[in-house]
Amino acid sequence: MNIKEISAIEAKELLTEGALLLDVREQDEIQQKAFVHDELLNIPFSIFDENYGELPKDRKIVVACHLGIRSLRVAQFLVIQGWDEAKIFSLEGGIEAWKQAGLPVKTAPRTFSFAKPATSCGCGSDGCC
Repeated sequence: MNIKEISAIEAKELLTEGALLLDVREQDEIQQKAFVHDELLNIPFSIFDENYGELPKDRKIVVACHLGIRSLRVAQFLVIQGWDEAKIFSLEGGIEAWKQAGLPVKTAPRTFSFAKPATSCGCGSDGCC
């Protein structure tokens, strides 16, 4: 089996030609950083084996994840399950390569929370310093 790993630019070209972008990252990952593309399907890797049947067999599919490791595994799995190897591609470098290539991503604002100290100064004593 020889799954073709493609660059972000090659992936974008395939998507422009009508390929489906399949994101196999988990929901918490997508909330932090998401592909911006009109035709995108998310089937998380953790439940992929239960839900892959909905994927079309008649069109090209670009499988993507965070760095390209899970996407390659999913691409191999699809070929084993009967998808045409010539229509299955893995995005090498995942969303990180996509972003680095200057392609659009949607990111969530970073938020931080700090535990409130026992006192307003943070020294831990009952009274303020």
